[in-house]
Amino acid sequence: MKRLAILAFATLLLAACATDNDQGGYSPRGRPMGGGGYGGDGGTYVAQRPTGAGLDMLPPADWWHQPMLADPVKLSADQMTSLDKIAQDQGNDASRIETDMTIAVRDLRTQLDSSQPSSADIVTAGQRIRALRDSLFDRQLQMLAAERTVLTLAQWQTLQNQLQQRRSQRNMDNGNPRRGGRGMGGGRGRWPGM
Repeated sequence: MKRLAILAFATLLLAACATDNDQGGYSPRGRPMGGGGYGGDGGTYVAQRPTGAGLDMLPPADWWHQPMLADPVKLSADQMTSLDKIAQDQGNDASRIETDMTIAVRDLRTQLDSSQPSSADIVTAGQRIRALRDSLFDRQLQMLAAERTVLTLAQWQTLQNQLQQRRSQRNMDNGNPRRGGRGMGGGRGRWPGM
């Protein structure tokens, strides 16, 4: 019986160590992962736009300036101008809300880490985060609606297909580390020394 308990504990420990830290697309600090920075999309810079539950169809900010997404969609010059105007008009509000949310999360952590926390203060700080998330969701929804009205149905479907391919590729990359390459025994997919 003791051996069975030790075996069960070891199995659980191994499973806990092997889990992915990417819990639903968020880093350990709660920031959305993927879609931003260099290297995530073929070495080009990609602006991040956090996506909440239900807005997985939301393309990254300034996606029409990213050739990997924009080229297959085949936007006209007028459409590019319209998308730039939407980003200019509405993008600042979303950035401000994201900054406010960072501060609100910090305030909640301060309340939780205090030596004598007040339940009311913790709840108030949490409710502020919820209100900001709701506001950010509303802003993202407005931007999504505005961007969608600029595109034809065929362009929208092409964009969504491109986004789905990127998500699938990112999931494959997260689950299957690449073998070979520089310093890894060649680029032919062999393990070193094979």
